[in-house]
Amino acid sequence: MVRQLRLALMIAIAACSGRGIAADAEYQTHEKPVPGSVLEEQGSLEPALGTGTSGYWLLPRVNELKELYWDKASLTLKPRSYYLNKQRDGTSDRVAWAAGGSLEYKTALYKDTFSTGATVYTSQKLYGPRDKDGTRLLRDGQKEITVLGEAYLDIRLNKTINARLYRQGLNLPYLSKNDTRMIPNTFEAYNITGKRYGDRFSYGIGHVTKMKKLDSSSFKYMSDIAGANDTKKGLSVVGARYSLNKTLNGGMVNHYAWDVMNTFYIESNSAWDLKNDIALRISGQYTRQQSIGDELIGDFNTSVYGLKLGASYKSAILSLAYTSTDDDHSILSPFGGYPGYASIIIKDFDRAGEDAWLVGLSYNAAEIGLDGLSVFANYVDGDTPDSGRNASPDQQELDITADYYFPKTVADGLWLRTRMALLNQQGPDATDQQDYRIILNYTLPLH
Repeated sequence: MVRQLRLALMIAIAACSGRGIAADAEYQTHEKPVPGSVLEEQGSLEPALGTGTSGYWLLPRVNELKELYWDKASLTLKPRSYYLNKQRDGTSDRVAWAAGGSLEYKTALYKDTFSTGATVYTSQKLYGPRDKDGTRLLRDGQKEITVLGEAYLDIRLNKTINARLYRQGLNLPYLSKNDTRMIPNTFEAYNITGKRYGDRFSYGIGHVTKMKKLDSSSFKYMSDIAGANDTKKGLSVVGARYSLNKTLNGGMVNHYAWDVMNTFYIESNSAWDLKNDIALRISGQYTRQQSIGDELIGDFNTSVYGLKLGASYKSAILSLAYTSTDDDHSILSPFGGYPGYASIIIKDFDRAGEDAWLVGLSYNAAEIGLDGLSVFANYVDGDTPDSGRNASPDQQELDITADYYFPKTVADGLWLRTRMALLNQQGPDATDQQDYRIILNYTLPLH
């Protein structure tokens, strides 16, 4: 325990980054293109801790309603098409092709004080035999999904503090949209975020009552989502992030899922621009997770730490990472994506007693005149105990992703992604897997 706390403290104060971690966990790679340099990367905490502007609250007069709810409002259509084919040894394939996406609406900010927003998500089956269910592009039974995933009120309390109430997306480690299928996770939550000292210190506090999983159309209590069926417990969260300068930052977040578990996460990042198109980044992360209260999903106490190095030259980035999970229990992430450095397409490499090593390479081909084209590949080797209660197959995974952003003259906002993942396992109960995906995203402002 003392060794783990000392390691967490070393990671927190070590050195760490201008815009974030050296490379993203799998759930984060679905929302942005490959960066041109390690200096352009973001940490797991950065997207979540926003801020607001000042103002006072008054109800709009009748003659202001049209301006507020239409003239200055935004309406954005985000179509998506997704084909997924998961081939596994010893069992039937999982295959589906779906189309849909989201329609996002947000009003103008009234009196610099409040605005409202809503997002409808849908996933409609184009192809999906019932005997090949399980891709999570659709509901169980290869059924369609349509849901009002977001419906919120934003209140600007002053120049630095913002409150968002009710249905919304979240982007924290272990509590996130995890937008890796047709539609994301969304939450019924009540949050306050703010900042101090310019943009150097940002913070957030809130309470989450329910969650809609990415393959569901219904919101359930957080304890139910975690596996404690027919319970009605929520999750309280607090987090903060501090930037010493443009190249050095760190942050933490704590999730208290009442009577289920507590998850504490800390990260630090540092980057150096060495000129001549060369940059370096070092990052560290630590998670402590344990059951609490009535321990509705069992008694456990575990942790995981990770270290990552990144180096870029022009538009090429090389990443090296290591993660190690405590042998008491695997890491649980029922409320969103796992932020570990070794998390890639098929596996998170966070089993009890697992040590994992990652090598990654990405390249933005704009550097050689192929605007819009980027590729990245990751290879992870995971080693677990060969005997005892944590014995499980050692495994290796290779992922390759190619992205193409179409020119504005052809279709502004059109993004094609193709992905392949190959998983190889050794030993008893080993299961090899091949994973193929074709994803088409489009952003079309309607108003």
